[in-house]
Amino acid sequence: MPGRGILILCLLLLLSCALTGTALAQGPTSPEAGVETPELASESPAPATRPGGFIQWIGTGFSMHKQNYLLPLTWGNRAHGSEDSELKFQLSFKQRIASSNFFIGYTQKSFWRILDQDDSRPFRETNYNPELFYRYLSSEHPWGSWGADAGYEHESNGAREPTSRSWDRLYLKPFIEYGRLRTDLKLWHRLSEDVKETPDDPAGDENPDIEKFYGYGELRLGYEFANRFQDGHMATLLTRWNFATAKGGLQFDYSLPTPSRNLFLFAHLWTGYGESLIDYNRSLTRYGIGVMFKR
Repeated sequence: MPGRGILILCLLLLLSCALTGTALAQGPTSPEAGVETPELASESPAPATRPGGFIQWIGTGFSMHKQNYLLPLTWGNRAHGSEDSELKFQLSFKQRIASSNFFIGYTQKSFWRILDQDDSRPFRETNYNPELFYRYLSSEHPWGSWGADAGYEHESNGAREPTSRSWDRLYLKPFIEYGRLRTDLKLWHRLSEDVKETPDDPAGDENPDIEKFYGYGELRLGYEFANRFQDGHMATLLTRWNFATAKGGLQFDYSLPTPSRNLFLFAHLWTGYGESLIDYNRSLTRYGIGVMFKR
């Protein structure tokens, strides 16, 4: 149900505004207060440049979250001509709530048929993914840095019946970074919904069998190469699998740095079920080349 996802996101944003505004009014309690908790590696944003206003509100608690990328054109086994090629992009950010270890996050992934002039270049699918999570980080150890996220997330495509798709889940995601290897394992439990009384019932479950194709978790492995030929290159593999149904998906990404430290050339491949919610029960392969803004 797309309306529920929008409502949840608005409530989370209001909560963050209230708590962050209170903390800023009181001032930081220590030199570390308000500083962004790092993910696997340190990524603390620059401090606010001037007091007061929106800049101070987002301050050091606002940062990128998941991958942020732009693939100008992608191709796959569902495309029959150049007009079916799609621009694919993902935007993802998070806001720390005051100086706590709670965060709100938002991710949006879109598929734009930019070459389909006959149909006015429509967005075929957009997935909206607000979440609220708590992050635990351990102190550094000789065997690496590790921690875990625990949270709630909603995901929907904002469409009307019969193409509306949505689900809610609780998740636990432990992660570890050792040297140049980064690993996280995300496990989830879907929150149940009522069965639809009719196929067009907007209050019922729109995709009751989604776990048959998504499984109950996903594993992500990332490795950054370090030699004179590949310094700063990074390969990432994400996979999910349901052993009972033998269905799942796999994503492979390869990025390499540009002279700009915040921009990377990016090659992307997806194969399997669930690249988007509308295709959760359809297997397809898609590939493309573009740029990444955060990895």
